[in-house]
Amino acid sequence: MGLDGSYEISVKTPMGNQDRKLVFKTDGSALTGTSESAGETVDLLEGKADGTEFQFKVKQKTPVGRLKVTFVGSLEGDVVSGHVKTPLGKVQFHGKKVS
Repeated sequence: MGLDGSYEISVKTPMGNQDRKLVFKTDGSALTGTSESAGETVDLLEGKADGTEFQFKVKQKTPVGRLKVTFVGSLEGDVVSGHVKTPLGKVQFHGKKVS
């Protein structure tokens, strides 16, 4: 099963879970798409895909300004999981493919 499609995930942050929608499109090892959270949609940056594993960055709006964070994860069936590298450390995420 390929990575292309839409995902609904929950990121476990110290301030509670944050819901996010991801849309992935692959072209070989290149991963593009969008990330939507809290009413804001941003493009994926520096996306890479290798089979069912992926990595990308987003410039996330936060109370202290925009921060670039890195998502690293994998897809198993319809379940997606991994972690987000932030300036304050790693946080986990999990979710499912919705289309």
